[in-house]
Amino acid sequence: MHETMINTHLMPVAGRVLVVDDEIDFARGLCRLISGQFAQVECAFVGSGDEALAELSAHGADLMITDLRMPGMDGLTLLNQALALSPNLAAVVLTAYGAIETAVEAVKTGAYDFLTKPIETGDLFCVVQRGLERSRLTQENARLRELLKGGGPVLIGESPSMDRLRASIAAVAQNNYPVLVRGESGSGKEVVIRLIHAWSDRAGKPLLSINCPAIPEALLESELFGHEKGAFTGADRSRPGLFVQAGEGIIHLDEIGDISQSVQTKLLRVLQEQEVRPVGGQKSVRVHARVLASTHQNLEEKLADRSFREDLYYRLDVLSITVPPLRERVEDIPLLAQYFLKKSCDELGTSEKFASPEVLAWIKHREWAGNVRELNNIMRRLAVFCPGEVVDLNCLRMAESGQTIVPLPSGSRIQAYKDAKGRILDQFTSAYVRELLRATGGNISEAARQSGLSRVALQKIVARLNIDSQEFKL
Repeated sequence: MHETMINTHLMPVAGRVLVVDDEIDFARGLCRLISGQFAQVECAFVGSGDEALAELSAHGADLMITDLRMPGMDGLTLLNQALALSPNLAAVVLTAYGAIETAVEAVKTGAYDFLTKPIETGDLFCVVQRGLERSRLTQENARLRELLKGGGPVLIGESPSMDRLRASIAAVAQNNYPVLVRGESGSGKEVVIRLIHAWSDRAGKPLLSINCPAIPEALLESELFGHEKGAFTGADRSRPGLFVQAGEGIIHLDEIGDISQSVQTKLLRVLQEQEVRPVGGQKSVRVHARVLASTHQNLEEKLADRSFREDLYYRLDVLSITVPPLRERVEDIPLLAQYFLKKSCDELGTSEKFASPEVLAWIKHREWAGNVRELNNIMRRLAVFCPGEVVDLNCLRMAESGQTIVPLPSGSRIQAYKDAKGRILDQFTSAYVRELLRATGGNISEAARQSGLSRVALQKIVARLNIDSQEFKL
């Protein structure tokens, strides 16, 4: 096994690796190298195919590295049985220089990659990183595929804030009180509304939604409450409003904070009396729809300047849910990104695509002023602009409408791929570490905890990039 300089551009990964080789000392050495390089990776080793299948059945693995030539069960047979047992397993085969054809056959069978003996340490680390990342994405895609099968609204995310949001939705869905859903533009308020409907006992009844500011005030009253024939110019027949059309279902008043004082007054009467009077009508009609409202506005400020009625506010805000912005659930961004990429590929009818670790890292630490809606748009562009299976930084540049993430100096020559990639990763790493230290006041231990890096690894990065942690001290 050749020792080479450790690749300092490797991103943190986690998971479980299984090494299979009948030369047990060699397998043990691989495990020692992998565990030493990747702090959050557990590595186990066995000496035969039968032992490997038993280990996979008992403990599972995210990545398997197996020799092809072994007594008893050979590597190809093990590969087929292991993938049948664990379809999301990433497999790497080991082969001698003289048996490359066998390795290519293994890749066609389902192996993710291959390594030739003697193994270069740098190549090993790169393959382990890519393999673990590929396994994680494959597992996430399998979960996302199941979510997409249902066709209904879904909340993507496993952060504490998303767990609290699901619990709030489940609680408010099981009653008939009005609900006010608050959140920034693009944060997912409409999905929350649809989930309240789907999880309520009104799920089989209509869900009618109206974007209040999108309709002129003169027509909004008619849309909500209906009108009688001849009530205004062009009213050549009577028409029921959404409150009547919804029946015993749900009516969603989107951007309720933007309705006029006049409509506010009439809406208050509907909520108080549970009846509507059509425009131009003399009789009121009893209504039974549940009211859900949403807004990105700060209604408390509108109460203070008297542009929103206090009595209407308290009628709408019986139950309240706040949808967290994307910056408050950063850990959900990679899963959301892959979900939107998968959904976009399905919509386009193209093969499945995977975002590279560099793209996911950039996406995770970018500011998303437009929240989930903006992220969704970027992933749609990536599905269109990326011709291959892996979405890399070049695809991201095109999707960002020509914005270069790390521009080349004017008139400079194109660098070799390895050099260009190293430069881009150095610049990303520098920006990431500086932002990390800024957020933690220069506390290396806290920065290491938040980033998932070991303290020693972070200190090495800080030293290599000549970053002075003292300048970030609070």
